Amino acid sequence: MRRAAAAQLPRPALPPVFFTHLHSDHPLGYPDLVFSPWVLERTAPLAAYGPPGLRAMTDHLRAAWQEDIERRLDGGEPSNKTGWRVNVHAITASVVYRDAHVTENAFAVPHGTWKNAFGYRFGTADRTLVISGDTTFTAEMVEQARGADGLGHEA
Repeated sequence: MRRAAAAQLPRPALPPVFFTHLHSDHPLGYPDLVFSPWVLERTAPLAAYGPPGLRAMTDHLRAAWQEDIERRLDGGEPSNKTGWRVNVHAITASVVYRDAHVTENAFAVPHGTWKNAFGYRFGTADRTLVISGDTTFTAEMVEQARGADGLGHEA
């Protein structure tokens, strides 16, 4: 976001973010995704979808950056009042998101000892993309990828 701003590229609204699971290597960039666009004048809350536990993670991020948030809201470094917020959606294996352009279905995948890990199947009017998260071969993955135009499978 900062590099796009420095290059004076147009800054589109951030689409929702989807987490497959909460191993630390996956959400490490989450604080930057929450706070940097706000500093760069995003006003709409970020929409975040992921396994149960994402809400607690988000609440802890807010607590960790509470002083910064307060200074930007009420101190000498004013920012808008809403761009730091996150609308968290704890998901289950089901259709988790739909708008005029895409429908997103989450499906369960095995991932170590994680109780909740997901892959996603994104469908548009003319294309389908399946993303596995990092998991192993499963019959469910084969079924979800059947007929898809693309498969991103980290194994």
